[in-house]
Amino acid sequence: MNQKISLSSGIYTTTMIILIGVLVFLQWFSTLKNQLELSASDLAVTISEMESIQYNLTRSNGSIPIQRKTEELKLSTRTQYIHVLNKSGIYYAHTYPVFLGSAESDKFLLDKLSDPMQGVSIRQTESYPLPSVEAIAPVYYQGELVGLVITGMLNGRAYQDIRMNQETLILFLILAVFISLYSSGRLSSNIKKSMHGMEPSEISRLLGQRAMTLENLKEGIITIDQDGRIIYFNDSARKLAGMTDADLNRPGEQYFFGKEFFECLDQKNPLDTELITATGLTLQSHFEPILGDQGSTVLGATVLIEDLTEVRARAEELTGIRQINEGLRAQNHEFLNKLHTISGLIQLQEYDEAIGFINGISHKRKEMTVKLGSRIKDPSVAGLLLGKYNKSQEQKTGFYVDDSSILRTGNGMTDMINLIMGNLIENSLEELSNVSGGSIRVRIHEGSSWLTLQIRDTGSGIEDQEQVFQKGFSTKGPDRGIGLYLIRKRILRAAGTIEIQSVPGDTRFTVRLPLVNRKEI
Repeated sequence: MNQKISLSSGIYTTTMIILIGVLVFLQWFSTLKNQLELSASDLAVTISEMESIQYNLTRSNGSIPIQRKTEELKLSTRTQYIHVLNKSGIYYAHTYPVFLGSAESDKFLLDKLSDPMQGVSIRQTESYPLPSVEAIAPVYYQGELVGLVITGMLNGRAYQDIRMNQETLILFLILAVFISLYSSGRLSSNIKKSMHGMEPSEISRLLGQRAMTLENLKEGIITIDQDGRIIYFNDSARKLAGMTDADLNRPGEQYFFGKEFFECLDQKNPLDTELITATGLTLQSHFEPILGDQGSTVLGATVLIEDLTEVRARAEELTGIRQINEGLRAQNHEFLNKLHTISGLIQLQEYDEAIGFINGISHKRKEMTVKLGSRIKDPSVAGLLLGKYNKSQEQKTGFYVDDSSILRTGNGMTDMINLIMGNLIENSLEELSNVSGGSIRVRIHEGSSWLTLQIRDTGSGIEDQEQVFQKGFSTKGPDRGIGLYLIRKRILRAAGTIEIQSVPGDTRFTVRLPLVNRKEI
């Protein structure tokens, strides 16, 4: 590509320079011709108006003074020749004296002698290789035509001027050609550098690969420029956000994501939020500004959108795996401790104590498993509670599920229930981790219209109940205080409520959620 650009631009500029040079030469010769015509005409008129010339043309021996005069004038002017004819066509002055007294045979000049009303005439001569002009002026004496003055312009000095200027122009053209070739090479090098040394075919292939990658992404992508106009979206964005080809180059502020786009452009910072489309679909959205090389100029912004239902489904799967892993870890630790206890009792030959210990463990675990299996029909929620029960047993904290608890089905709210209960129970476990004899009570009740969740613990209580839901507020150290803030935000968006009742030794979180299909929550 570098060679193609250099060659193409070099040929183009060289051709243009040569054409300009030719036009300059043509204009130059045209101007010279006009100047020669004016000079020849002025000189011929001047000589024809000289009284000595007029008078001597009427005398038979007047050729002598006229020849002398014309030779003086030729030496003092840029004139190639000066000829004088009398009324009969006889030469009274000539460049070559041998022609004095001879008759002119040129029909053009003879016609001029027969026309008493003629003016100055200009004609082109082909006597010399370069353009030369000849001016013919009539000579009058006492009102009668007595002869002609003929002047020819283009002497050696004018020719030398042409040659000198011609060489200068040619040198200039050659220099201009070299400069154009050098500039073409520099231009092609800079273009190649700006393209990171890639050929057009490589760039085309790379763009095609990137376009294919973006089009095949499951997540939707929408991009706007610095003026807020939509410049790109992929196939997934068509499906999720309802975009069509007609939406290209339209202002983004007209769409449901417009406000967040301009907020991202103004703040120059990423933005995560949830958006609801015109069809009621909730999208998890991540806005990212597109900054220039220096990071100070905003070139546009792009948003990555995904169906929130699918996001939460994956989160629920990951949460379930994490809960299973946590439960297995807690059970492993707990069973190892119990096995060590049983082993010690057997070694001490306290067989009755060992059997009683085993029966007690079996009864407690069977009681919790049966209660969860009979009252909590959602396996994911039951698994969460069982995992928290195991963890509580590991840290010697009581964990009880209220006998009135009932959950027939998750009703599309499994992720919501696990998020709320997992966070609240974890907070209670953390509060009671260093409290001897602490306990946690959980109640889940599915009514006809509402789902009620209640978590109680015997911790020290919450003093500042008004700020507990504020983002970043926590009494447990830095980088905390986000869980309750997100829970409350989700509950309010679902048209639910959350209440706190707290005194030392008894803290209750009560959540009420309307029972509807909450896929959009």
